[in-house]
Amino acid sequence: MIRPDDRVMHGLAKLARHNSDVAAWLEQSYRLELERLPLAGTNVAVLQGRCQVLGELNKLISEASEQFGGKA
Repeated sequence: MIRPDDRVMHGLAKLARHNSDVAAWLEQSYRLELERLPLAGTNVAVLQGRCQVLGELNKLISEASEQFGGKA
């Protein structure tokens, strides 16, 4: 994933601070996908992709919150 610039990271920090429900939903979705992954049948690659994307988004929101003082 491309590393966002400071403007985008600031926006992610605002998202975590002002829309904590969205950040919590992303985190919950990531955890659910991780739990489903070992039980995957034929669509393992799809679930792995979802886990990777959701994990990267959660990581970016967390990093942005730390860098710009929001809550994740």
